[in-house]
Amino acid sequence: MTEIGRYDTTTVLERALPVLEASQRILANNIANANTPGFRPSHVSFRESLRSALEGVSSGVPLIATHPRHISPGYAAPSIVFERDTFEPGRNDMSTFDVDREMVALTKNSGRFEVLSGILTKRYQQLREVLRIT
Repeated sequence: MTEIGRYDTTTVLERALPVLEASQRILANNIANANTPGFRPSHVSFRESLRSALEGVSSGVPLIATHPRHISPGYAAPSIVFERDTFEPGRNDMSTFDVDREMVALTKNSGRFEVLSGILTKRYQQLREVLRIT
């Protein structure tokens, strides 16, 4: 089990943003398939995906520099952990999609992204200020 306290704040923020971005894509896919018969929405497990990102578990797709002037990211893209919808179909077309539930999830995810990216922006501003002074 990963203890989040082992990592500095900037690392946690940098690893959390791609997880939230993947979650946003999955939620958008869920909403796009709202009228698909039998559709079962997926969701990203933020906690498990962040844990795998912090532990260095990758999606198997290594990020490489293809030009000498590219900057290596230093870590691979995180492995995203999905949760399947466990709700019983409540519609005649056997879909478990619920627009209210998806919109709440989308709003929560967007809020998390805004807060975490704002904190990361402030951290980088602080670093820039320290480097400018010295």
